[in-house]
Amino acid sequence: MSALIMPYPLYFQSDDFASPQDSDGEDETGRQENTDETQFGSPAGGYERELIDSVWQCAEEVVGNDPELWRKDEFGAWINRMDYGRRNSEFGWEICDMNTGGNSDLLALRPMQWQNYVDQMAALTQSRVTAHGLHNLRVVR
Repeated sequence: MSALIMPYPLYFQSDDFASPQDSDGEDETGRQENTDETQFGSPAGGYERELIDSVWQCAEEVVGNDPELWRKDEFGAWINRMDYGRRNSEFGWEICDMNTGGNSDLLALRPMQWQNYVDQMAALTQSRVTAHGLHNLRVVR
């Protein structure tokens, strides 16, 4: 029988974390917001901060947690506002563009924990990476 492990954000009250500070991009936990524009979301140059903030508002708020820092994606995974674009964080998230045609509007953009994002993109494009001789090749089905 496996034990259910709850992520630590569930146990924090909303006043345990201050809202992110605009002046230095750091919250009281010491997390620094990812401000490297090359890592923001899409490989086509990224998203503007205003759009990132708007997409963040679409994530699910969880009672007892500061909604400026902690939310859940549509699959129920925790995401942290300061971890946008960070694939080295359990709580990292990206913007998933559900409109594969490329003309994105806010309704087609969703905040998604980065592993869910990778899975979602693979499912949407039906692509897989497979071996081709001694190299890997992305195959779109």
